[in-house]
Amino acid sequence: MQDMTQRELIINVDDIGIHEGAVDAAVETITDGVAASGSVMTVCPGTTAALELLTAHPDIPVGVHLTLTRDFPEVGWSPLTRGRSIQEQGRFLGIEQRERLLAQVDAREVEAEFRAQIEVLLDAGFQPTHLDWHCLADGGREDIFDLTLALAGEYRTGIRAWSEHGRSALRRQGRAAQNQPFLDSFAVPLDQKQHYMLAQIRALPHGLSEWAVHPARPIPADSGSDVRSTDHDFLLAPSIRQALHDERVDVLGYGDPMLLPAR
Repeated sequence: MQDMTQRELIINVDDIGIHEGAVDAAVETITDGVAASGSVMTVCPGTTAALELLTAHPDIPVGVHLTLTRDFPEVGWSPLTRGRSIQEQGRFLGIEQRERLLAQVDAREVEAEFRAQIEVLLDAGFQPTHLDWHCLADGGREDIFDLTLALAGEYRTGIRAWSEHGRSALRRQGRAAQNQPFLDSFAVPLDQKQHYMLAQIRALPHGLSEWAVHPARPIPADSGSDVRSTDHDFLLAPSIRQALHDERVDVLGYGDPMLLPAR
């Protein structure tokens, strides 16, 4: 049962393993910072390094950051399955083509690809705590959300839901659902980010909210490096930890029993 008198905040690190800079720096914000769980990309250049590092931190709740697009034109992220609708010449479509992707993908091929990405984490010895999506809020289509929710039930994981369709689906299943607006750190102003986030903490409404953050070390190929490096800094800042304490905000990760399916 969700307690609407409390202020509860999921702080989840997205994009773990997207590249080599999003491995140790990302995990550090969970072990030493205020983040409480993370989502691993299982089709990216940093995947192997991320899984190796996380093996040394078995208490970190980790889920799968389900991927259908690629971020960097010069780096070819390839799907794990052969579905024709999810790829072009053996690679995911670029993020700038997401509308085309959503118009053409076959839900059956999406399900097969998502299942393969989940199995990477399982084969590495991890039980995923949750499922979410890379650059496609709630999967980008209602049917994609619904098939991912079915996978979450099959694999006994939590699932992120930001849209009203997704949140309503969770409530129908008796799952906890966010009831406040979410924050994606790519939408946060870079200038004075720490002060901005302190203000967000002080203004946090009662109920369940989420911050999706993207900490990493900069690399030349990543045009989002400014977002990632400033995320890393604010998540480790003592003032952020103190503000969460002073404001009596209960920080959750996706490993929290409230966010997992009922046994």
